[in-house]
Amino acid sequence: MDNVYGADIPFQAGLNVIYGPNSLGKTSIITGIIYALGAEKGLGIFKADQNPFKPEFYDRINGENIKTSYVLLEISNGIDTYCIARGIKNKTNTVAIKKCAIGDVENTKETKYLVASGEGIFAEDGLQLFLFNFLDIPIVEVPTYESKLSKLYLENLVPLFFVEQRAGWSQIQARQVTRYGIREIKKVAFEFIMGLDRFQMHLIEIKRREIQEEIRRKKTIYEDAVEELLVAANAKVVDDALIVEREGLGKISVFEIVTYLTNRYNTEIERLDKLEGSDTDVKNDNHLIRENLKKAEFFQRKTSDRINKLVLEINGYVSYIERIQQNKFKNKQLKKIEGLSLELNITYCPICETPLNREHEGECILCHHDIKRKISTPEQNLEFLEDEEKSFRDVLENKQLELRKQRVIHSENKEKIVSLEQTLEHQISTFIGGNTNSLRAKVQELDLLNQEIKKFTWIAKKWKELDASRLVLKNLNIENAKLAEQVKGFLSSPHDIDILNSIKTFFQKNVKSLNLFKGKEELISKIKIDELDYSPFLEEYDIFNIISSSDNVRIMLSYYLSLLQTSLLKKDDIDIKFPNLLIFDEPKQQNLDNDSLIEFVKVIESLSPNSFQIILTTYLHQPGKDTVFKDYIRHEMVNTTDYLLKKIG
Repeated sequence: MDNVYGADIPFQAGLNVIYGPNSLGKTSIITGIIYALGAEKGLGIFKADQNPFKPEFYDRINGENIKTSYVLLEISNGIDTYCIARGIKNKTNTVAIKKCAIGDVENTKETKYLVASGEGIFAEDGLQLFLFNFLDIPIVEVPTYESKLSKLYLENLVPLFFVEQRAGWSQIQARQVTRYGIREIKKVAFEFIMGLDRFQMHLIEIKRREIQEEIRRKKTIYEDAVEELLVAANAKVVDDALIVEREGLGKISVFEIVTYLTNRYNTEIERLDKLEGSDTDVKNDNHLIRENLKKAEFFQRKTSDRINKLVLEINGYVSYIERIQQNKFKNKQLKKIEGLSLELNITYCPICETPLNREHEGECILCHHDIKRKISTPEQNLEFLEDEEKSFRDVLENKQLELRKQRVIHSENKEKIVSLEQTLEHQISTFIGGNTNSLRAKVQELDLLNQEIKKFTWIAKKWKELDASRLVLKNLNIENAKLAEQVKGFLSSPHDIDILNSIKTFFQKNVKSLNLFKGKEELISKIKIDELDYSPFLEEYDIFNIISSSDNVRIMLSYYLSLLQTSLLKKDDIDIKFPNLLIFDEPKQQNLDNDSLIEFVKVIESLSPNSFQIILTTYLHQPGKDTVFKDYIRHEMVNTTDYLLKKIG
């Protein structure tokens, strides 16, 4: 018969203490809660195949292979109660949920299966969709750094009511998840969960910054294009019109000068026909030669353009290959550094100072500290760069061959043009007689006119094409101005000021109760809430380093408790989404003294126990003082043999 191991922990409203020394399984209980809610990213788990539990939950226990392993979590919103079951082994990306009576997981209704991780968690059969609806939390989308939108996920809200044991006590929202690329995620999450009007303002500000960035980008492209036309036409811009100053005409637009030059060209063509006389054969020959000459010149211009484009393209490929070679060198250096990190026992990245034993997705392992996607190894990069360099060199050789061919064509066509010009010159000098000089001058004048017509026609066409860019910039500026007006309406919201003042007041009372400012009690009244990230601060001191190494933990406890206290005080404020739940995983691991922890419990005791739930894992090594917890202990492990998983069948 198979052995069964497990534990049943009955939580209640108010304070719930999981009590016992380290390494007996207290954190695993918290992990089970977060895992059952599908928010394991808040535990620092970033890869889908990573298991947040210790091996005795999914591999082997007491020398026995584990066949089945799961966690059951009972949740209630005050009206309905559901039981969530999620596998720790095998099918870990789905959960089974059943509606049930409190404490009666056996007497359940129909089982539903929901997606707990990966794609589809907000779909109709997704766990997060169920939880958001169950907790009456609206689903919102917020802007990302890639100018897209992302939903605000449960793991983005969890860091405001759950402090994880290892990195969670380092700063407020230390375990905030950034993998979705949401802009200013800590600020957005706080404003959303505390129901600030500024949440809407913040979204508007983010949208406005995106528009401003788009304006700057499009304006740069537009101004570069305008500059090119100004130089080509020797013109100025007046009231969105491209104006050319020309002798005898004054200041006229490029469109008007095209019309003027075209009319003049047609008039001069008629005069040229008269100068050529009445000899029909000569006239036809000259006309045919001119037509061929025009075609050859047109083909020559096309060839020249093709050559210029090929030269630019080849230069681009050469520059890109040079960058590839630089990247190959950098990756070879990183490969050497990776080797040195093993040989020399380097534990921190020399670039960003990130610990090299960190393996969280999106963090540095020589050296990619702030990226939001997985980075390949130097070996993988070198292999990719070698292949990419070969591909670009093949393309470069083809382009260089094509350039040589075009230059040969260009040279041959140039000789053809010279031959046609010589033939035309010969025709004129041989057959036109006394009108030779006038005809030659007229032909040269027509050629110049033709070149000017082509130049200004191209300039006018390009200027007209810029109308679309001007319209886009105009509309973007109008939208930016509208958003700026909307932002002004949120800057001094009485609702937000009231909530932030409440948080500050509770925080001041809490730090006083926890004796944070011994000998500096006058500083308590000077504490402020920073509206950049909504953290507490002092202008004269680093508030996280006032007296002892436990200052940071006491500040964190006081701050998170102040959020709960504000939510309870503003219970009728429907905008506040705070779940009136706090989960603290072993603050004493961070040097918190016994007296501060006891005072913290006393502050909690002043709250109405039926209106909130706090789960605290801890242990007091000082005999006699543990009586403060006696009414709140929901699960106790008192010695090194009293592990969480006990044989129950």
